[in-house]
Amino acid sequence: MFAKNKPATSAPAKPGKAGPPGLSFIGPEVVISGDLTTGAQLHVDGRIDGHVRCAQLCQGATGIVAGDIVSDEARIAGLVQGTVNSRSVIIEASARVTGDVTYETISIAAGAQIDGRLARREALATSDGGPALLVATPILAETVEKKVDGAELFPHGESNRVAVG
Repeated sequence: MFAKNKPATSAPAKPGKAGPPGLSFIGPEVVISGDLTTGAQLHVDGRIDGHVRCAQLCQGATGIVAGDIVSDEARIAGLVQGTVNSRSVIIEASARVTGDVTYETISIAAGAQIDGRLARREALATSDGGPALLVATPILAETVEKKVDGAELFPHGESNRVAVG
């Protein structure tokens, strides 16, 4: 049953995980004080008081990040009080961002609130030290149709024309 001279074998090494990295979930009852870094996907429904660095960030409507976000992809639906620097940014209608957003591609849903500047990464990389940030400012239809220097901008109801120059 037991061999006296059988050589001791060590446990075989476990192979590394193949496929996409895992998912870390911060529930609505969780508060993290400090920076959070992971190479995996991160879903935040709780609060993080610190900077976040991850591969993919998915923030729920109840999520709060009070710090800067750096990621490849970011889907924002809650409150962010800091800058967002991501290759791809999706800002949902329930999102409130107080800070600048740097991106390669961006999607902003109607109803989202951004109190900061928007800038494409490409524009920042090629700028000669000058201000490359773009400011998104909504223009109300009633403002556009007002008279300027006694002349209407869009006479005869032609409000679909755009004046350039």
